[in-house]
Amino acid sequence: MPPGIELAVAKTHKFGTRESGDTAEVVERPGGGVSLVVVDGQGSGAPAKRLSLMVTGKVISLLSEGVRDGAVARAAHDYLFAQRGGRVSCALDIVSVDLATQELVITRNSEVPMLLQRCAGLEELTDASGRIGLYPRTRPSLLRFPAEPGLVAVVASDGVALAGRHFGHTPGLMALAAGLSLTEAPANQLADTLLQRAIAADQGHPRDDMTVAVIRLVAPIDEYPVRRLEVSLPLQA
Repeated sequence: MPPGIELAVAKTHKFGTRESGDTAEVVERPGGGVSLVVVDGQGSGAPAKRLSLMVTGKVISLLSEGVRDGAVARAAHDYLFAQRGGRVSCALDIVSVDLATQELVITRNSEVPMLLQRCAGLEELTDASGRIGLYPRTRPSLLRFPAEPGLVAVVASDGVALAGRHFGHTPGLMALAAGLSLTEAPANQLADTLLQRAIAADQGHPRDDMTVAVIRLVAPIDEYPVRRLEVSLPLQA
């Protein structure tokens, strides 16, 4: 029986701007399961948001058509490179729970690490290739793990991973996660706590857009399956 999936995203924008250049979206996979897409557009504010929305739209469209994750990342790079000629870049993370293969699939074009909790313990994954959009033949890094209860993946944008650098210290994701029980705490609690710790590292004024996304696999649910999606968005004038 496939595991249950908890998924949560917590994000905020750079202090002094009105919009985050990070975009996070979730799409159901045609063969079963879900894919989480996180795109960090170069820069901040409205231009970065337009850029990340453009790339995210392409990625979500291809995933919903059943294109494999690695091919989706390469296509997103080719699209961005063709549209902008290597002048702008994006970090791209795709984390999928693929029920057709019973795997957690991690596809990355980024410069910051992510966290993975397995039975062997918490580890920092640094194999992420480079950002898309800059060079003609950029390819993603691709990792696969059996989709088992207890597996937790945490993706963060560089605003989180580098929080505190303007004040002479950079805790990093491992330090931000210190003391958290990734296998026990709900995904939304993990995402909220990591984001708040990153904001605190920037002394309450984020120096970059910040996004934390968590996918947590839990024991199968025996009762009648109900899918839930909750969204909380503060509106600004």
